[in-house]
Amino acid sequence: MADEPTTAALRRAIKAIEEKSKGLKPPLGTNQSPSEGHWEKESSQASEIPAEISVAGASPASNRKPFKQTRRRPNASNLKAAPSTDLSDAAGPSGEPDDVESASRLLGESDAAEVEATARAMLRRSALNLLAQREQTAFELKQKLSRRFPEQAALLDEVIERLQEQGLQDDTRMAEAYVRYRVQRGQGPMKIRSEMMQKGLTGYDIDTAFRRQAPDWGALAATVLQKRFGEVAESASIDQKERAKRSRFLQQRGFRYEHISAAL
Repeated sequence: MADEPTTAALRRAIKAIEEKSKGLKPPLGTNQSPSEGHWEKESSQASEIPAEISVAGASPASNRKPFKQTRRRPNASNLKAAPSTDLSDAAGPSGEPDDVESASRLLGESDAAEVEATARAMLRRSALNLLAQREQTAFELKQKLSRRFPEQAALLDEVIERLQEQGLQDDTRMAEAYVRYRVQRGQGPMKIRSEMMQKGLTGYDIDTAFRRQAPDWGALAATVLQKRFGEVAESASIDQKERAKRSRFLQQRGFRYEHISAAL
């Protein structure tokens, strides 16, 4: 076996130590006991055991390879780009948020909700101020508010719809009020219709307003002539030039040909 030479050498060393220890005697005049001398001598002898049999099968420390810690180099394919914290993309050319949606990215959710609620209240207050002056169409409200608050354009439809649900804004009611007002001012149907279309009213709302008001356009044209030229003379008593002049006047007021003929 591979361990027999080592075991035999160890036995010989132990036997030599035992033989030497039998002949030891403590020096005269010392209090050292034989046992103490024995163990001191044995200890010194034990230290003389050959190094090759001190630990059977163990390799010297000098032959051990030092542990080398290696560090893996980062692989570019495994790297993930860190999320950008640059806020310049959420801002306009001046560096400030350009609308409510941009502000929401810069503020927390609670702060963004508060900003939006404040903007909505501001739009509603301005819309109510405009409606307090006179009836407004939804188109007019949106135009005026968008010019005053361009950064809140995304909230305009929501604010106007809420006003309509509450009955504070109504295009049909606005159309009737407008026809009534323009008739009182001596305007003809063609001019009134053109103005109502410019205000964003639909053909349905316009026709409904005319039907409900149902003015006598011929009588209205005669009244307008009387206010402008005094007593309306008989058609036969006025010359062609004067007749053309009065006809052009009624045309400018928005009356149709049949209304003008009835008035003259």
